[in-house]
Amino acid sequence: MKLRIPFIDFLKTIAILGVIIIHVSSRALINYEVASVNWNLSVFWGAVVRWSVPVFLMCSGVLFLNSDKNVSIKRIFSKYLPRLIVALVFWAVLYEACDVYLNYVHTGFIELSVLKESVKNLLTCNTHFHLYYLYIIILIYALIPIIRVFTNAADRRQIEYALCAWFVLGIVYPFIVKFYPFNMLKGIVVQYKIAMAYSSVGYFILGHYLHKYTLSKKTNYIMYLLGAAGFATTLAGTIYRSESSNTLNTLFLEGMSPNVVLMACAIFLLARNINVIFKSDKVLKLFGFISQGSFCVYLFHDFINIAYRELKIESTIANPVISIPFLTLINLGISLLVYIILSKIPLVRKYLI
Repeated sequence: MKLRIPFIDFLKTIAILGVIIIHVSSRALINYEVASVNWNLSVFWGAVVRWSVPVFLMCSGVLFLNSDKNVSIKRIFSKYLPRLIVALVFWAVLYEACDVYLNYVHTGFIELSVLKESVKNLLTCNTHFHLYYLYIIILIYALIPIIRVFTNAADRRQIEYALCAWFVLGIVYPFIVKFYPFNMLKGIVVQYKIAMAYSSVGYFILGHYLHKYTLSKKTNYIMYLLGAAGFATTLAGTIYRSESSNTLNTLFLEGMSPNVVLMACAIFLLARNINVIFKSDKVLKLFGFISQGSFCVYLFHDFINIAYRELKIESTIANPVISIPFLTLINLGISLLVYIILSKIPLVRKYLI
């Protein structure tokens, strides 16, 4: 039986809620007029949970970079990677089939061009938008043996140095080169930045570091303040740049932006340091259940969002203060029900969820 870490279960629970909120609110950001009150409220919802995917990566870092965990190369390539690849292919095909079916519903016949496009999408890895996370996780899992050599051998100061290098080259530099005067840089220095997929490894190591080492009370409070500043920057930056161009600008919403990194650190530390919510056995069981089902919920939940769109039940049906959390909770409930059903099928439980 797996030994559960209560604050990790809690983080995965709120992270999957955050992911659903992001995807529900994204439709509102498209449907509402930029700078309108409801659009600004939708930006708020999207901004306040932007740390969700980074926190998922950090939680995985805690679990897989634990020196006591058996994560041999054989185990990775015989267990973890096959499961991810099979799940990716299965759900990618399912979402493409859904697109073909909806096209049939809307047109009355199956268009050959749509079928060809779906096959092309699968062959070129241009799959349903939220499955990008699986591509990143596959890459990280393949690199785990190398990462563990470093994290097992490095002392605290060396890990901090690596994290600083990641923050500068994988987070700050790719962000600032989009602004003047850094956007005028030419030549080899432009290539100093770490590509987003590889930069995700930094979150993996960051989660391991923040779990393994205890920060001082003062440092924790500073990180909480920086996290709040990160949220304010995410919200204000998105509103300002979007209103300036009269179209949604997602630069400050990106998971690899400095402001989102600060939010993710603050949320992680807050969950790690506040134990009062973990006193109840019922609460712990609830978090454990949702945490276990979070992968399935992540894979399935956008089918519910697709159903919302087809049934004209979108976040614009009411004030976003109410509609976005309401639709999110319904989505989570249905997705968890699907998880309960699918988890009773052994092969599905092993490879697809």
